Amino acid sequence: MTTIGAVLCGGRSSRMGEDKASLQLEGRPMVEWVAGSMREAGLESIVALGGNASISLPIIPDELEQEGPLHVLIKAIERLGDILVCPCDVPLVSARLLREILAAGATSTEPVVLARSDQLQPLIGLYKESAASLLSAGFARGERGPKFVLEEGDFAVVEAKAAETQNINTPTQFEALVVDLSSSNGGR
Repeated sequence: MTTIGAVLCGGRSSRMGEDKASLQLEGRPMVEWVAGSMREAGLESIVALGGNASISLPIIPDELEQEGPLHVLIKAIERLGDILVCPCDVPLVSARLLREILAAGATSTEPVVLARSDQLQPLIGLYKESAASLLSAGFARGERGPKFVLEEGDFAVVEAKAAETQNINTPTQFEALVVDLSSSNGGR
């Protein structure tokens, strides 16, 4: 089965105060930075999970946007099959890291998620079609994110560096990233 790239674009962006997916970094919206890394990693089909019409990707709407990301993950898996997911607010995620996640999941039916300094980052990961029932059961019990649901089943972990998995959640973090990219002369 072909794996589909899925960029998480929903949510309230309450700390940022505006839609994170559309924030421009070096002339490109953050969602496109993540989608570009997914393309470089070899994924041909990429969708947005949630988000608004300004996004240039096909959108799978999140009907329960205020309920956390678990519901839209489940809907995407049910609709698309295997997905490699990453939030739009992690624009420096590398194609190398995404390929590493895909490789770790090549021989497994279990989810493969990211960890950074022994902390699970389950919104960056490979979710196989077989994980839908585990995730759905967790959602039915009231869970709204995948972290605690995954702990009830088997999953693999890929370790990552902090820089390439940094979430950009506030205007201060965004401005610091803009400065870092301009001082490194071009980002990617």
